[in-house]
Amino acid sequence: MKPAADVLKDLVQPSNISIHSSSALVGSVDDAAAEDDKAREQKELDQLRRKPELRPIPAKELDRTVQLTPWDVLHILGQGIALSRRGASRGLAEHWGSLKYSQALAGSINSFMTLSAEGRETADYYKAMQSGELGTGFALTLARQLLSRRYPDHSVSIVPADTALRAGWALTSRDAGHRSGYRYRPQFFAEIWKPGEAPRVLPIACKGNHSNAAASHIQLASASAHVEAVHIGPWNETPALVFSTELPTEGVLTVHALQARGTGGRLTGSMDAPDTCLEPPS
Repeated sequence: MKPAADVLKDLVQPSNISIHSSSALVGSVDDAAAEDDKAREQKELDQLRRKPELRPIPAKELDRTVQLTPWDVLHILGQGIALSRRGASRGLAEHWGSLKYSQALAGSINSFMTLSAEGRETADYYKAMQSGELGTGFALTLARQLLSRRYPDHSVSIVPADTALRAGWALTSRDAGHRSGYRYRPQFFAEIWKPGEAPRVLPIACKGNHSNAAASHIQLASASAHVEAVHIGPWNETPALVFSTELPTEGVLTVHALQARGTGGRLTGSMDAPDTCLEPPS
């Protein structure tokens, strides 16, 4: 095992991260969604509502290569999942649970980040959890960078979607309250706030895989159904972000990212007249 000093040194070692967001990616995701819709129709399953008109994120808002340290990602992951369960001790455990990936990533300032030898050797039954949680870490880190650049002089906070939505809806059979009847929903909300302004809230769906770009296309097609679940303000005007992080066991990791733009997302309603909807309009 590495000495603790070496582990800590590696955690603050910057590495390059490749960001893929292009018109070609939009086309690949549309193709993956069409294939999924066809398969669902053949199986006589309900068709999914998906966020329409996903677009690339401009390079001026999210560089195509960024430098991050492993600790940047793990710190944001810990913050993001700390409130995702209602028990205080569970939240603390999940926060520190991000440290289980403290030796999972490797790289240097002159190279692109990859999975380390330890990250590649994770047992098969943990790989889906590893790719999902690391995918969450990269997505939320980049989402904060993007939104801070898009909205300078604003505070950007990440909130687990289930924690926020439980204030108004019953999300499981054990919860009391109004049931949405729709099981898809984003994993997180980003709140963009500045004193004197109505907060903006933006749904985020993030996924990860240990496969290839084709797997990320499928994941982004699925993510478009998750962010479509929540509308804030005018119907179909809520901006959103979707991410899929490709973490191959051989090769560099790549974050695939798309966005939906819109004029909605502002929290201007009251408790008597909520402006957030989890169901399609009647």
